[in-house]
Amino acid sequence: MDGFDLRHTSPLEKNCILLDSIIGPFQRSPLAYVNRVNFRPSRMLISCSEVGEGVTKFVKGQRVIPLGMLTYFKDGQGTWQDYIVVDEANAFPVPPSVSDEVAAQFIVNPWAAMGILERLTVPKGEYLLQTAAGSTMGRLIIQLAKHFGIKTINVVRREEWRRELIALGADEVINCKTEDVRSRVKEITGQKMAYAAVDAVAGLSTKVVAACVRDGGMLIVYGALSSNDVTYSIYDLRRGVKLEWFYLGDYVPTREKIDLVASKVMRLLELKVMRPYIGRKYSLTQFRDAIAESEREGRGGKVLLVS
Repeated sequence: MDGFDLRHTSPLEKNCILLDSIIGPFQRSPLAYVNRVNFRPSRMLISCSEVGEGVTKFVKGQRVIPLGMLTYFKDGQGTWQDYIVVDEANAFPVPPSVSDEVAAQFIVNPWAAMGILERLTVPKGEYLLQTAAGSTMGRLIIQLAKHFGIKTINVVRREEWRRELIALGADEVINCKTEDVRSRVKEITGQKMAYAAVDAVAGLSTKVVAACVRDGGMLIVYGALSSNDVTYSIYDLRRGVKLEWFYLGDYVPTREKIDLVASKVMRLLELKVMRPYIGRKYSLTQFRDAIAESEREGRGGKVLLVS
């Protein structure tokens, strides 16, 4: 990671577009790849720099987001780079009403929030419990749940986030540093417990969260902020509390599903139903500073890389 590769862009093939990177989210997951763990590529907002023969959907200078991630990663094209070439079928237009900073976060967290809520099918008026509620993802879940009429119980570790999340649409906020999570969930739900739950922390957190879900409910783990392992009680297994891992690729396994979700999420961003949490910006040459900021506890919004 001490330098950058310099590559020439070949003449464009038919129906392809050359995309010039504008801004993208700094995901912590590519660091896992660097450290020989699992790779989940970042996505980015891009401007059409050139259009090839036969291109009909886009014009030079138009803002787009590449969707066919697997196709261009197979060609050795990554996301921490200035240019990328894709077929026009693998690009999605960004409407003028959506800012660069919002469009840059179009795929990963908003799509995951949508997928998780669709999987949990929490009825209107029921409670969804989530950890890491102050994170970018946690805030999107709050906003989307509010839109769907779902009540949220939000676990945080920083008291200063309580008012902020309530203003965002959270129904209840629990500070796990000063409050007993299970007791508070029991109190809030009138002893019914949460209909379902979402955990981004893993480790012992999963056990605590599972104990807050009613019999036969579901808990989805989508992150591993504290550990790559989860702790789960046999008692909760006996109660029929189901445990699942959320993987974005499983949510959008076909091109038809990708197009459907892309259209739904972009419309929600246009309507400002979901407003991604925006953090500090860094140039590609400041990637070390971006890494440090992304790993800083309580940093605020999503770190962005600007080309």
